[in-house]
Amino acid sequence: ENLRLHARIAELEQLASHDSLTPLFNRRHFMGELDRWCARALRSGGQYGLLFIDVDNMKAVNDGYGHGAGDAMLNAIGQRLLSLVRKGDVPARIGGDEFGILLDNIKPEALPRKAASLAEMVSKKPVDFGDIALVPSISAGFTVIDAGTKPMDLMARADRSMYAAKGAKAAYRTDG
Repeated sequence: ENLRLHARIAELEQLASHDSLTPLFNRRHFMGELDRWCARALRSGGQYGLLFIDVDNMKAVNDGYGHGAGDAMLNAIGQRLLSLVRKGDVPARIGGDEFGILLDNIKPEALPRKAASLAEMVSKKPVDFGDIALVPSISAGFTVIDAGTKPMDLMARADRSMYAAKGAKAAYRTDG
């Protein structure tokens, strides 16, 4: 009976902290971790980063191929992000087509390279959905988790950075 209860508790903990579609953590877990990382930065310093990621053209995928295709895209992106971060990092699906990653022990000057590298790696391989090959694309913004900054302010800063990355892509496609 004890073993069964422990297994059930572990299952419930998994459900409470993980996204139901992707292999990543959920928003609740991510925001709790961001709170802890902010406290750690204030208490003992360190070099931490926050990436905010949005899937490009997700509405077009859902509208053109159905929500099953959108789900396949989100799951594939989640799997790729998980494979591209270190064990101490915290990748999460934080809502709809948005993802976040907490990066441990990263220099501020490495954040732009990390964001660009993730965007490039996610788009390298199409996502198969039946006989359709969907090409994933993400825009990634970033910010340093600096001591004394509130978690919601960090999220807003990373969100603005993500929109700048998305805007740069659109300008590149239009002008290029």
